[in-house]
Amino acid sequence: MLSPSCNFYDIPQSTLPKSYDYSSNDVTSTVMIDNKTFNVSIVTYDGKVGFTVGMDVIVSLFQLEVGCLLLFTKGFGHFFYLKVFGKNGVEINYPDVDADEAEVPPLDAENEPDEHIDGCVTTFVRMAGEDYFRIPDPVSRKARLDEGLKDLNIRFLHMDPPLQITNGTRREKRPNGRGYRYALTCWKKFIKAARIKVRDQVHYSFDENEQVLSVERVVPYVKQMEQAAVTLLNNVDLNVDDYTIRIRIVRLWTRPTFNNPRKIYCYDMIFMDQEGTKMQAFVLQKNTTGYEHLLKENQCLTIRNPSMGENRQKVKYVHTSFKINLNPNTTVQECNEPVGAEWGFDFSPFDSIVDDPLDDSKSFKSPIDVIGFVVKCLPSDDKSDNNNGKDEKKTTFILEDLQHHQIYVTLWGCYADQILDFEKNNKDEKNVVVVVQFGKYRFWGGNMYVSNLYNVTRVLINSEVKEIMDFKKRFIERLSPEISSSYSGLSSPVVKTVTEEFLSDLTFYPIGSLNSIDTTRFVVIVGTIKSFASNNEWFYNACTTCNKKVSTTTVVKQKQDDTDGVEEVTVLECKTDVCNTKNVSSVPRIRLYIRVQDCTGIVSLTLFEREVTKLLKVNANQLLDNNIELANEGSFPNELNSLLNMKFAFKIAVSSFNITKKSDGYSVSKMTNNPVVLSELDITF
Repeated sequence: MLSPSCNFYDIPQSTLPKSYDYSSNDVTSTVMIDNKTFNVSIVTYDGKVGFTVGMDVIVSLFQLEVGCLLLFTKGFGHFFYLKVFGKNGVEINYPDVDADEAEVPPLDAENEPDEHIDGCVTTFVRMAGEDYFRIPDPVSRKARLDEGLKDLNIRFLHMDPPLQITNGTRREKRPNGRGYRYALTCWKKFIKAARIKVRDQVHYSFDENEQVLSVERVVPYVKQMEQAAVTLLNNVDLNVDDYTIRIRIVRLWTRPTFNNPRKIYCYDMIFMDQEGTKMQAFVLQKNTTGYEHLLKENQCLTIRNPSMGENRQKVKYVHTSFKINLNPNTTVQECNEPVGAEWGFDFSPFDSIVDDPLDDSKSFKSPIDVIGFVVKCLPSDDKSDNNNGKDEKKTTFILEDLQHHQIYVTLWGCYADQILDFEKNNKDEKNVVVVVQFGKYRFWGGNMYVSNLYNVTRVLINSEVKEIMDFKKRFIERLSPEISSSYSGLSSPVVKTVTEEFLSDLTFYPIGSLNSIDTTRFVVIVGTIKSFASNNEWFYNACTTCNKKVSTTTVVKQKQDDTDGVEEVTVLECKTDVCNTKNVSSVPRIRLYIRVQDCTGIVSLTLFEREVTKLLKVNANQLLDNNIELANEGSFPNELNSLLNMKFAFKIAVSSFNITKKSDGYSVSKMTNNPVVLSELDITF
């Protein structure tokens, strides 16, 4: 028996059922002493399991002293037998002690209406307190909390849709020391889940048959200011100064002072009213005395006497030309009623945004909200890229909507990090839905591109948001297995398309800047083939083993006709010593030395058979068969001449030899004349 201040008795782990997880839910056990039963709660605390509430009843009733011994014998389930031994080790019997029913506390609700009992249902009204909620006397009895503490089923009928949760209960002694009263645990979490504010008038009911406590309705505490007529944002009259608006803060960000980046200079916000109309807002930090703690996203406010100014920002975050200013005379108070939708999404179907042929397509337009299923993620840049003069990380992916229209999304900086972090932590996740809210967009090459707007944009990835979950469910229902298998989500594709190869992975260089490269790497250039660097060499004999060039050499060998003597024999010799240990054979391969030019300079490139065959659909053997006479004359086949004056994008390798020797001869790894690639690279140029 421990001191009276202790209310936790550790139960050895070896006696607990291995099949039950006590950390997931508290249980009520039955403890029997001298044929008298008591309900005692078993809870997990600090990693240990032990008896708690209910032991105080046993200690008080049997007047147990500190130092006596409690011998528990575990029965079936959560049933325990208890024997008490004195300090001398002699068992103590209590034949004359009666275990009276614990007294239930009276209604702890001063200055509040009495409860009403209608059969098995008890209804009562309470004003929400700040710290706790004590359960009325009839409800405590009908819930049989005196027999043992338990979780109560709670229904929030005032919410749409209704919500049901479970909430714990606790027992506490009455101030006069006689009996006990009961209360709900975690009251602050309870009122947050129920969207109840302090001083709200709450109507409850308890059904004895169902053992359910219901919140029927909530009457918000109405302040005098909130009784004023509310003006919608679309109806604000610039000639009227005294008006009241009721809004939700959909987005909020801060700007620091000029000489102290840690100090807030002002708050920028996006307000939304009940109809979903959005308007940008602004307030200096020095004017927020008394309500700065209310300035947070998703907060609903009632604002009186704001001023309306002109929004002169070049880039607009909402579709209005006005901005709300909260000046020193503005009154701001918390609004207990929800205003508009929680997130304030205004999604645009991809096909509803049409390219304006008269627009220059160079400037972005804003704002836009999009939601889509990620069908492919283009490889991200390992190094930072340039965005409006700043070096930032970038990632690009393709979104598809419910009508299977697709758009490109490019995110920069912290938004790119958000996507990359999700990809890193969810590598096998293919069903990914992304929301870009308050983004900007433009058209290029017939495709729509969406990007983030500074720090105003909000990006959500597979979030537990109703709109996202509904979209994901509807999209997956429409997918066929064949189509879904081709979607890679945010995982980088293994096999890259031509556009991915030339537009996403590599760095573009003008030809005149190639000599400035100081690290070995692959780069992309764009230019026109102006001529062949060699007038008569367009193929070579390659080793069939290593593809290196072979040459002929004369060696002296023993005669093969079994006659005495030696003879000179011409044989093939490879540049690779390993190949020369056996008979070397060869096959003709195309190798073109070409001169490629753009407006910054000209460069020599070496073009091999693989890329030529892709373009001309012929190999060296076929060219030789068709042009044997030209080959003997050292002339070029007409098929190769067709490459002259054609424009290509080249992926070239910058080797250490190029860097150290300042050599301008580069090998072509890949090339393409894809018009989309050339168009995008021309823009980059």
